[in-house]
Amino acid sequence: MNVVELFAGAGGSALGLEAAGFSHLACIENDPDACETLRAAGLPCIEGDVRDPEIYESSWVGETLLWSSFPCQCWSTAGDRLGAQSDRNGWPWTVDAIDCLEPEWFAAENVTGLRQHKGECASGCLGPDECPRSYFDNVILAQLRERFAWVGWRVLDAADFGVPQHRRRVILVGGPRPIRWPEPTHGKETLQEDLFGRAALPWVSVGRALEVDGRVIGGGRNDSLPHRSPRTFRDLTDEPCTTIAASQVGNAGPWIESGGRRVEEPATGRRRLTVEECATLQDFPPGHPFQGTKTSQYTQVGNAVPPKLAEVVGRSIRFAAASETSTETLHPVVASGA
Repeated sequence: MNVVELFAGAGGSALGLEAAGFSHLACIENDPDACETLRAAGLPCIEGDVRDPEIYESSWVGETLLWSSFPCQCWSTAGDRLGAQSDRNGWPWTVDAIDCLEPEWFAAENVTGLRQHKGECASGCLGPDECPRSYFDNVILAQLRERFAWVGWRVLDAADFGVPQHRRRVILVGGPRPIRWPEPTHGKETLQEDLFGRAALPWVSVGRALEVDGRVIGGGRNDSLPHRSPRTFRDLTDEPCTTIAASQVGNAGPWIESGGRRVEEPATGRRRLTVEECATLQDFPPGHPFQGTKTSQYTQVGNAVPPKLAEVVGRSIRFAAASETSTETLHPVVASGA
């Protein structure tokens, strides 16, 4: 099954979709460093603007899946939430690509702020031009329902699928029939076996993922919570990391404290996580060839989709695409190796 990917970044979602059995026709991205990373990883990168109609090949029309990780900055609760009024709102560009390529299946990933009301909107709606949740309900879902027989969405936490990081994201899927949403393979505690003989594994901790000599001190919001939580700094060694974001990686945390490793800040006994360590917490495989300056590499990591999260969504889509039966009778779809 083929896929065309918009806003491909450094290739996190591409790696996951490839693991799920998809073959990329194109990974479209306009950041030069991220494009170099995609090429170094052997992925078919097209460097350019998704708004440019000349990017799209006629041979792609009707292909199986269009995936869009459209920009999240204008929806995030960490920002000003300009939403539809922002010049970084990539949803209209995504809809144009859907109309151009007419895919059988569509999937998108974005921050949970997309489905949260803005300020006073919860008591008296501000409308889609001002409120992200209103835009989600009245524009995004409405436009998808005009184009696909079935549209669904869920909030999935990457930690529930073995990623050593809490990263809750809205996943949108459209297609000719419903999918069976992926069942969590990991949890806060080991759970009893389900009807199919599977038992959830414990979440993967930062300490286990990084094998650090010392403690990992986390900073930033905790995306395991369904609401915006205050900035926290605590010991994360024995739990999944707080969300790795492009704006918080590096000097802003998380850090490794003490232990036998090199310390960059003698006064505090802390050092910043390396690009490679941040990439591990984002589920990238060892040696993923990030290109550009260190700052650019940190940003690419923080903006990425964890491969495992894209994989479980991709497997659910492939399973539904291959079956004509009601998805209510199908076994849950889980990540490979879970």
